[in-house]
Amino acid sequence: MDQPYCTTEQYTARYGAVADLDQLEECLWDSSRLLAAELGRRHVDPDALDEGLLMQACRQMANRVMPSGGPATAIPAGVTQVGMTGGPYTRQYTFSTPYGSPKVTQAELSLLGVFAGRAGWAALTGDDDG
Repeated sequence: MDQPYCTTEQYTARYGAVADLDQLEECLWDSSRLLAAELGRRHVDPDALDEGLLMQACRQMANRVMPSGGPATAIPAGVTQVGMTGGPYTRQYTFSTPYGSPKVTQAELSLLGVFAGRAGWAALTGDDDG
């Protein structure tokens, strides 16, 4: 793999500016490598898949592990939920790990047309002769 499935420009076009482009680049590489490994495990050639769909899956995976917030917002990095009240001025933040490991979801595999089908045989009559 010469480059990640999604560029930093494609990511920021969808999700907006990020505080740390180096961290985004690493998240995109991590997501691309994991996606390539998962496709390899399922005997699917990534070169045979639509590049736009690979980019979209990679971008979604990276977005789940990128920290929120940064200099452009008043929300601290690592916040996953914000609660605000108008009066008497309450604000709550829920934090998670700011950088975790990307994971391939079933929705992303379905987007790529990769399904976890199974084939098998079983005798339904209850006897050994079938």
